[in-house]
Parts: sequence; C-alpha cells; structure tokens
Amino acid sequence: MTNQKRVFLSAEWNNLILFNYPVKDSYLKPYLPTGCELDYFENSAFVSLVAFQFLNTKVFGLKWPGFTHFLEVNLRFYVRFKDQRAVCFIREYV
Repeated sequence: MTNQKRVFLSAEWNNLILFNYPVKDSYLKPYLPTGCELDYFENSAFVSLVAFQFLNTKVFGLKWPGFTHFLEVNLRFYVRFKDQRAVCFIREYV
C-alpha cells in the first residue's frame, strides 16, 4: 500500500486578470490572521483584485455537476507566516 496524497482540487485557470494596489497597513490589519504579518513589496503592502475562469474543475478527481466551469473574483492580500509567504482572502465570489 502506498501513501499517495489525493489531490483535493484541480482546475484550469483561464482569462486571468490581476490588479495590484498599494494600501495603508491599517486597511489590512483587521483581516490579518493570528501569527501572520503583512508581506511588503518595495515597502508597501498590496491588495489584489483577481478575476478568472475555473475550467474542468474536479474535487478529489470528480466533476461536480454545475461546478465544473465558473467565474471567480477575489480580493486578497499578501502575508508571511514564519518564513513562508501566503495569501489571505478578504472576499471571494464564485
């Protein structure tokens, strides 16, 4: 028996558009998870508005009727947790 990890979510991302904006730290701190700190680029924290199409989406290798192809828009910002970079979502619309 092997210990292969099952893939939770697989999909294609198409027609991606990404808008990045520098913002004041005070705007993002209320959304900052415990143990995380803001990640900076050129001394600024950034928020991103991202829109794209999910295509051929599968959960654990299975297509779910009505959820295979859809649009997503999300508002996110960038953090560090210990020495790793991560993304925090403020809103996500599917």
